[in-house]
Amino acid sequence: MVVVVNFIDRLGGSLIFPFFALYMTKRFTVGMTEVGGLFAVWSVSSFIGGFPGGALADRLGRKGMIIFSLVATSLSSLALGFVNTIGLFFVVGFISGIFTEIGSPAYQAIVADILPEEKRTQWYGIIRVAFNLAVVFGPVIGGFIATRSYLALFITDAVISLVAAAVVFFAITETKPEVRPGAEPETTAESFGGYKRVLRDAPFLTFVTISTLA
Repeated sequence: MVVVVNFIDRLGGSLIFPFFALYMTKRFTVGMTEVGGLFAVWSVSSFIGGFPGGALADRLGRKGMIIFSLVATSLSSLALGFVNTIGLFFVVGFISGIFTEIGSPAYQAIVADILPEEKRTQWYGIIRVAFNLAVVFGPVIGGFIATRSYLALFITDAVISLVAAAVVFFAITETKPEVRPGAEPETTAESFGGYKRVLRDAPFLTFVTISTLA
């Protein structure tokens, strides 16, 4: 079911993404420089969104984070279809990028929670295949919708995200491991402290990798 939800979620996003350039140049009468700027903003915000997603999934639960991401993505996508200035479009696009990726670590965490280590790689691969299929079929469906209305693209994406959120709510159970009896619950500072360790070790790991390849 996680694979199905991930496919539905990514299908909605892939409806819109290929047509951003056409939409922006027509709606706001801007050039490709502004379009490239939006893609850059989207990439940065997606990175920012995914960065705390893992810690939040540990704190708030996998199911809750996925539902939050889907509902927030739905609302921000709908807002993109109604904003009427290029500046506001950039702002909403930045927010949308964060919400789109903030739930991604929760998908990975569910797989790690319910499957033994030897099967995780296989299912991570299946999730990736579902993502690729969504990217294949999404633009085809999006092109059909875009010929009739660009606004309908954003509305369709919003509806798809809400459908995916409903599927998660009714069909997926929370998989976050229970705290062992007698153990102290992890604090927020401890949840986010893992990122500090990763950033601290990153230069060393990069050096080792480069040395190995050399």
